[in-house]
Amino acid sequence: MIENDGTGEWIAAEWNTQGWGDRGFAVTAALQGLIGGQGVWYHDALRGIERTGRYLAGTWEPAAGEDGPRPAGEGSWTGFIGRTGLLALRAAAPSTRPPRRDVLLNLLEMWAESPFADPAYRFRTGVVAQPELPWGVRDARGTTVATYWPIDGTRRYLQAWTGEEPPPRPGEEAVPRPGHEAARVAPGVWGTPHQLRRLVALVRERGPLPWDPAAVEDLAGATGMSRGAAALTLSGNPGTGSYVIPYLDPDERAALGLKTAEVEDARRELGPLQGQDRLALLADVLPDDPADLWEPGGLRRVAARTADAWHAQRGGRVPAPRATHEAALALEAPYPAADVCSLFLQPASAPLPGCADLNLWPRPTRDTRLFTVWDVKTEHDAERLLDTLVTAVPWAYADLPAGDPVRAGVPEALRVLRATVRRRDSPARLLSGALAHGPYRSRADARGDWLDGPACARMTARIEADALPPGRYESDPRACVPELVREAAERLGLAEDPATLYLQLLALATPSDRNVRRWNGWPPARHRAAVAALLERGLVVEDKRPRAGRGVFLPGPWARAAKPLPPMECWKAELHGARLTADGTEVTGMPLPVATLPELFAAAWHRVESKDAPAS
Repeated sequence: MIENDGTGEWIAAEWNTQGWGDRGFAVTAALQGLIGGQGVWYHDALRGIERTGRYLAGTWEPAAGEDGPRPAGEGSWTGFIGRTGLLALRAAAPSTRPPRRDVLLNLLEMWAESPFADPAYRFRTGVVAQPELPWGVRDARGTTVATYWPIDGTRRYLQAWTGEEPPPRPGEEAVPRPGHEAARVAPGVWGTPHQLRRLVALVRERGPLPWDPAAVEDLAGATGMSRGAAALTLSGNPGTGSYVIPYLDPDERAALGLKTAEVEDARRELGPLQGQDRLALLADVLPDDPADLWEPGGLRRVAARTADAWHAQRGGRVPAPRATHEAALALEAPYPAADVCSLFLQPASAPLPGCADLNLWPRPTRDTRLFTVWDVKTEHDAERLLDTLVTAVPWAYADLPAGDPVRAGVPEALRVLRATVRRRDSPARLLSGALAHGPYRSRADARGDWLDGPACARMTARIEADALPPGRYESDPRACVPELVREAAERLGLAEDPATLYLQLLALATPSDRNVRRWNGWPPARHRAAVAALLERGLVVEDKRPRAGRGVFLPGPWARAAKPLPPMECWKAELHGARLTADGTEVTGMPLPVATLPELFAAAWHRVESKDAPAS
């Protein structure tokens, strides 16, 4: 019987193991991403599930005046039936916080003793369009229980039976809600009572399973998901319906070897998965004997089974080079980094991004694996796709090396965009509208003009022409305009390295020390030597300036900037078309690139040659 103790919380049958009296937040935190209606998961939720199981088994009787067990949460826990693998993996993962691990272990321990793990039982769930129904109906054929309170004139229910005859109906006149006919719950392969008991005992005796970064690399390579998404998946956290940031606390991130940016991006990447998708994905990936999780290579074997399950459920994607994905993390594009890379790695078949609007009514009838990034369903989808393109195309052109597969895929991605816009279907209309008259007209105009404009065309032409030696960057003038570097070196009396750095400081918007060393392939000592040569000639000045990422600057005034705009010397703002405040002290806007980098280097050097060099 459910009683109110004066606090507004529910109490129920006693359970002697620790953790069963936890308040609702502990339960919903442990089950995040797998359940809905978090506001109605009270502290007795696990007792409520256990009580429902005993009612199905005939070992619990309602109190006088009651006709069945009251609901646990809002009933989404029925999705665990036949799918306890994710719960077990999360309970054993080293990243799971101890209080949440206690909740999960208690749930699994209870589940092992219930009909929910008994292979003799069959289950069915449904929704009926009749709110006034008994909480439970039980006879010799089986049992039907309501799993939530009446809502919108309907009741959700669970049926359980062991014989050949179907269980009793929820009510004599109950009819299924249209579109919600009763559905059989498929039995799982993993999750027998013995397996559940053994895993619980092993975690309590040995502690969490040993983490294996090699398993993460295996899963990422086999599926094309990011390293962060693979780590979350193997720890039993393949995405979440929550928007709490940070998703994992510092200890959890450390256990998985992840940084905050990786975790948050991976959470977005896994966004298309719903609670039932997550449960199904990891339902049967654990070993027959849970002890194998603690053996060498145990997690790698889980990763192999998870990769098979991922391909069956979601399909695969072409993996991006790790360095490219890490660079994409800093891009701050609307798409997660893995989806940015997929847009260019497999332009015609790039899968739906993690931020796609899938929660539509009615839900898509096709398997979402069949949708691609171009199948935009809303104006927001179209806006995000185009914003990602205009952010990522200049980045891939200038900030990735020649031969990188993501950079090489830029021209084809733009061809697919143009072909999609020419189609006569809903995605074409949405994309055409976003290009021509999006919610922010000036931005839409600039976006459409740029994607179809000469600067973008010249960038893609340089990519297609293989204008750079393999592995070299367009941001390195030695690679894209070697004759200009020689000319600058001769005119200024500099060696090649200082002349190269001077051109980069003149022309590039973000020539941070880190970027310059990556673009030029310079170790720190070589970079410092080039800086010293420029300082000696008085061509640059030393200083410390917020968000610059470097210690030397062109002489003259400086314009600060708030994210995401780059701060820069006022001298070069004109080259980039940057908008400054009236007093020239702050960057307020930055247009899309108006020139290729060879053109930009040449324009900057022309100003120097025309007696318009930076000066204090």
